Amino acid sequence: MAFHRIFVLDLAGLGLGEAADANRFQAVGADTLGHVAVSWPGQLNLPTLQRLGLGNIRIDDPLAGIPPVEQPHGFFGRLSMAAQGNRRTTGLREMWDYAGDIRTENVFTTLTAAGYSVTLAGPFLSYLATQTPAERFQVGSNQAAFQILYDRLNDPVSGLTYVVLPEFRFAGEQQDVDAFAGALVDTDRYLEQAIHDLGANDLLIVTSTHAADPTFGVTPTREYLPLLAYSPSRQTGHALGIRRTLADVGATVLENYGVATVTAGHSLLNEITQI
Repeated sequence: MAFHRIFVLDLAGLGLGEAADANRFQAVGADTLGHVAVSWPGQLNLPTLQRLGLGNIRIDDPLAGIPPVEQPHGFFGRLSMAAQGNRRTTGLREMWDYAGDIRTENVFTTLTAAGYSVTLAGPFLSYLATQTPAERFQVGSNQAAFQILYDRLNDPVSGLTYVVLPEFRFAGEQQDVDAFAGALVDTDRYLEQAIHDLGANDLLIVTSTHAADPTFGVTPTREYLPLLAYSPSRQTGHALGIRRTLADVGATVLENYGVATVTAGHSLLNEITQI
């Protein structure tokens, strides 16, 4: 086991620009973070995410006010959605579902069956609400979601904590750029505290399961999604490239705990732990 605890923070609604198949989903020109950053010139200050490598993900197409850093603390890349659909739950299922030896399984039930702790927090879509073996918390704000994360950071039990931040989706669907930008600034501040509380054998993954560009008329928008990974045991990171599926996150969790022989994605674990 490389990491004792894994924390996955889902900024559900945050996209990084149109995906390769955006034309199939009426999303050509979508760019959630890029459009929000331009709309808040000089105000979108995200130092924590920037240090992790958020600006380094788009070094070829820089984000306004979020330049790359020379030595990012985290590992950084982009996720592509492999699924043919594009609903809000599509990416969620892709990240955590996989085909087992006999039937379709998911990471949450596999971990709990193996004796590991699983905590889920977020605005409950039906998929998360049915994960009965896990400890589940319904939250309606990013602040409440981070409080669950802080509580779990103070709990030494080995396992997975998956926290969905609700405010990005709400702002995207309501086409409220100011609310989206404000949620990003607040999230960056909350994230700084979370990183401070991480243990040496912890792994934090910051990502998103769908995009919702508040300047676009269609939602969700088909975009590349952020992937940032950080552990205090790794002081500098490097590029993880463009991943073919969100299932790489689930595969990383499964490999870390050694609980599945077959996964839908390709684990990041070796890329994160190699020296």
